Amino acid sequence: MNKVQTLNPRPMEPSPAYENGHQITRDLLRHIELQLDRMMRPDCKDLRWTHVRAVNLINAQLSEVAALLDETNGVRN
Repeated sequence: MNKVQTLNPRPMEPSPAYENGHQITRDLLRHIELQLDRMMRPDCKDLRWTHVRAVNLINAQLSEVAALLDETNGVRN
């Protein structure tokens, strides 16, 4: 039987993947900011409890993201 020779793979560096992920995160943050600016204002006559619920859900999810960032960066509140 012939032996199959394999190439030694080059070790992958995390920097490019991290940089790409970091840029995607920044793009998402800009998108979130734009969408928040488009949301109803508190003095809008069409404001309903469903809008309050949506804002509360957004805040809950962003709080989880903030906690993950704190944990990743070693920050304690």
